[in-house]
Amino acid sequence: MALAISSGRQSSLDSLAGSPISSPTSPASPYSPTDSISVLDSSSALVLLPNQDDEDSFEFSSDEDHDEHDPQLEIAKLAIPPLPSATVFLYLLAPYLRLGAILVPNGITSLKLGLVNIFVAAALSVFSRNLWFLLARYLRKNTTEDIFFEVIAKGISRAKRRRREKIRRLLLCVTGSLRILMASMYLRASVDSIYPLLFEALPVHTRLISTLALGLLISVVSFPKSLAAKQVICTTWLSIILYTAWLATTLYNHMTGIVMPSPILVQHGVLWNDTTSIAFSFATSLTVPLSASLAGRPSTPSNKTSKGTNFQMLSVLSAVIATLLILPSILAVSLPNVPGALSDTRNIIVHVLGASSLLLSIPPVLVSTSPLPIPLSVRRVCKLDLSKATLIFVVVLLSLGPPSMATFLDDLTILLALCGSYFLPAWAHITIHYFRRPISIVIPHTVPNTPQTIHPPSSPHGPDALLQRKERLLQRRRLGRRVLWDVGVWLLLMPISVFGMVWAGGRLVGQW
Repeated sequence: MALAISSGRQSSLDSLAGSPISSPTSPASPYSPTDSISVLDSSSALVLLPNQDDEDSFEFSSDEDHDEHDPQLEIAKLAIPPLPSATVFLYLLAPYLRLGAILVPNGITSLKLGLVNIFVAAALSVFSRNLWFLLARYLRKNTTEDIFFEVIAKGISRAKRRRREKIRRLLLCVTGSLRILMASMYLRASVDSIYPLLFEALPVHTRLISTLALGLLISVVSFPKSLAAKQVICTTWLSIILYTAWLATTLYNHMTGIVMPSPILVQHGVLWNDTTSIAFSFATSLTVPLSASLAGRPSTPSNKTSKGTNFQMLSVLSAVIATLLILPSILAVSLPNVPGALSDTRNIIVHVLGASSLLLSIPPVLVSTSPLPIPLSVRRVCKLDLSKATLIFVVVLLSLGPPSMATFLDDLTILLALCGSYFLPAWAHITIHYFRRPISIVIPHTVPNTPQTIHPPSSPHGPDALLQRKERLLQRRRLGRRVLWDVGVWLLLMPISVFGMVWAGGRLVGQW
């Protein structure tokens, strides 16, 4: 793990060894017999070796040197403004309680298999989130797109700016497309759930009117610029509350023996079953920007080092609570029941609560989507946020697609979501730590040489050799702390992800 040091790079210890102050009897020394004291003008860099004894044994990037930055500048670079712990926990929990969780009771065919799937999916979700978090700290990135850019475009020289910019735009386009597909799927599922009720109660005979009405409703709370807006936070809390109410009414229907499957399973594609529904319910999103948002809050030296542990605790807590909120719907499947009528009041309440929860989960997805590149001249003329209005229009348009198109989009959405949650963090971890040079810990990148400072050639036992030994020691410690994550990546995430992609490919081509 040793790093090669160029011949022009000299340590601060070399400059100290070659300076007059190194000798207590030199004329320039304060301890010289002469009365004159000279002031040294040295620009040599001093290397501060961090103390490794008090670091967390599970954070392999915590032993890096942290440069001082302007707090306001760092906050301005965040994709999500600094948020309190409660709000970060909200956005970590909310993605677990959406469409996948609502579909779980309708897709479970075996209670034992369902229990195994939910615990495995929850564990893999926590593991993948920690991978994203540790990769972000190691690379010092604030978004998932920046991590992908580091993985993909690392070998492209900075001189080829156009190619690097195209790769960055492509990454933003892929992540934005996934969020648009998810929002359109939530809107389509909401319409499918309540449209039969509206068809019987109101003179609404077309899906177009229902979709446009619901799309106009979500557009009211989808125009804020960031997830820190109060209306987005309140909407997300309300979505979780409605899901909890949906779960309570669903359990009551199961306990009384009358239940009716939700019609939102009708248009789902070939990739949807009980296992993929549970895996999709634990798909992760916004892990990297949320961790950066929590770390970007103003802090004191006493609590600055605990922010990483705080985020990891919030991640584990959100997965545990989500498991507890999804598990009852799986256990209720074992209860005997008979099909109920659509006009039954209890079934109507179940459908309305589920559709409302899905509908209110759309604004956070749209707000977190990267804005479209609208020309500045157009933005000056138009007061409306054309980027957000265009995104809402595309979401509504995709949700109005025919059944064949809806099936294809649902399969594409779940495939991208599962790959992004389980496969991509493992691939990024392997690429960065196995095919990239390790980031230096104590060896400075550049040490300025000035005419006033003369550096003698370093000997094999000189200060540079000491720095190299210190660097190798810290790199070995970092590698030892990363062993747990390496084992999890190679033995859990990669095999399961590869098997899942092979299965999905076979299902899409109709082989099984």
